[in-house]
Amino acid sequence: MQTLKDPESYMPDATAVAEIEAQIGAYNRERPAIYAACTRNTGIALAIYGGFALMVLLYTLELEPEPKGWGFVLAALAFGGWGVYSLMWKPMEHHQARLRDRLFPKLFGFIEDVTYQKNSKPGFLKHVSELKLVRYQNAENDDMIAGRHEGLDFAMLETKLTIGSKNKETVFQGLIFHFRLDDPFPGMLVVAKRGGWWERTMKDFWRTGPNLEMSSGNRQLDESHQFYSDNKPAARPLIAGPLTSVLTWFGNEWHGGDVRIAMSGEHGYLMLPSKHNYFSLPSAADDVVYQRHVKPLVRELVMALAVAHFVRQVT
Repeated sequence: MQTLKDPESYMPDATAVAEIEAQIGAYNRERPAIYAACTRNTGIALAIYGGFALMVLLYTLELEPEPKGWGFVLAALAFGGWGVYSLMWKPMEHHQARLRDRLFPKLFGFIEDVTYQKNSKPGFLKHVSELKLVRYQNAENDDMIAGRHEGLDFAMLETKLTIGSKNKETVFQGLIFHFRLDDPFPGMLVVAKRGGWWERTMKDFWRTGPNLEMSSGNRQLDESHQFYSDNKPAARPLIAGPLTSVLTWFGNEWHGGDVRIAMSGEHGYLMLPSKHNYFSLPSAADDVVYQRHVKPLVRELVMALAVAHFVRQVT
């Protein structure tokens, strides 16, 4: 339980924090001038583009008095206006990107062989579906950080999982933390909060299959959570003890939504719901503050690491 009692021990030390705040300070000093230049240049560029767009509309009106072909012209002009706007704000985007590039080595300096990817397609998402942690059709993946921490191999993906094509329904949005277990679990074990679409999904998945649901022996926990396993003798001691501690701890520490936990063979998973963009910085109009904007994203990774270390020790 020590890793759960003191996850702060994984946070960057005072030296790293000082370096991080120095990088943030440099960003904040340069930001107002870049922001003002982007604002000014955007106004000028859009004014010029607006004049061009007006001439195009007048010319179109002469060629085609009837509004039949105006839709395409208006759509093209709107698209062009958005392109001009985006181009004028590129310097600010580059400034924020440079800050991320400078911060990550300091923020995640405690991670060995750390890598960062954008819009990746990790193979473990297929396993998440096979484990029936969530049923989805489309995955909109954003950021992923991976590496090794004190012998633990892991990857944390920011994603939004949806079903449907035209009318998409979001079935999960947040972080999926995948890690390797030291001792493989002989089978499959899934733990999740009761109620809502999750409970309906689980019943639909296993309506015609074997009865995989089991109890923890803790009445209060059984009323709030569901436990599924195809190896109940191996799962029972974990559910009766260690996983109860994890769920209680997460209930107090994680405020983004209901957490799901799964184990299968050498694979472990945490599904951590969250509405905010994990690696996002505040808008270009605002300064970055370490305590408010940067420390929370490290803490969320640290919380997942603490639980992963704890789980791998008890399997």
